[in-house]
Amino acid sequence: MKKILLLLVLAAPALFAQTNPAPAAVSTNGPLITAIDGYAARVDSTIITYGEVRESAAPYVQQLMRQYKGKELAERLQAVYLDAREALVEEALFKAETKRRELSLPDKVIDDEVSKLIRERFNNDRAQLTRALASRRMTYDEWKQDVRDQITLRVFYNQEVTRRANVPAEAVRAEYERNKAQYFISFKVKYRFILISKGKTDEDREVKRKQAEDTLQKLHDGAAFDTVAQEVSEGDLAASPWREPADVRAELRPALLKTPAGQISDLIETPGEFYIVKVDERREEGYVPFEDAQKDIEKKLLEAERDRLHAALVKAVSANHFIERY
Repeated sequence: MKKILLLLVLAAPALFAQTNPAPAAVSTNGPLITAIDGYAARVDSTIITYGEVRESAAPYVQQLMRQYKGKELAERLQAVYLDAREALVEEALFKAETKRRELSLPDKVIDDEVSKLIRERFNNDRAQLTRALASRRMTYDEWKQDVRDQITLRVFYNQEVTRRANVPAEAVRAEYERNKAQYFISFKVKYRFILISKGKTDEDREVKRKQAEDTLQKLHDGAAFDTVAQEVSEGDLAASPWREPADVRAELRPALLKTPAGQISDLIETPGEFYIVKVDERREEGYVPFEDAQKDIEKKLLEAERDRLHAALVKAVSANHFIERY
């Protein structure tokens, strides 16, 4: 969550940050960042307020308040607020580091970004921009400096984390082999069946057996399974979803295991019924091929590598700055 919030912070200048009403304070067993204003943290001379924390967390807070209640809501709200505070601390920390290293970008890069923002966010109308700035009590120069800081910060982060993250092909293969059991696919089958009950008397059972045998012969002669099922079946006519044999009644399992896809079984007799099964599809047991799993594994490892680089960057940069949380 904290990393997602940081990425959102890095995504756009403060003028475009979403502003939502703060949620009511929720009682918890521990400290909770609430609607009370004040200092939440400080990085060097940069102050982070509770209002900024609430604004950063607002979209997630609204979602949580729709999904949870009571103690669980309180705990999740506390976690989101604390993650939001840490994301803002890291943003301020990285900004301070770019200034310490005296990193800068050409004016043309900043001017081009400003023009792009005005064009895309304000329909190329500077009057709209002026009104938006006034509502935020910002001057144009302050906003432009914010744009400069954000772009410089993104470039810095990309250089230190995003572009450095790399996963060798052999690491992807090794991860697949190490966790190959996770990629095992059990045998599954889709099927339909015709059910004919045996009846209660000996006479009924003889009639029903003859009906079942005649039905099987009719299918062997080429009659459509669906049509015959509608005529005689006393069970569910719907096709089954993918199922493992263990999820099916024991008397049907041998037929499901040996009947080829598109074929029908022999007559299956249980204590109270006759069954004829048609196997629609089979998925034999085996392993997901490496080629099919490769992209997901690479994505997972790349995310882990970015997390590692991110944590290492925070640790290294923190040594150069004063950080205090309130």
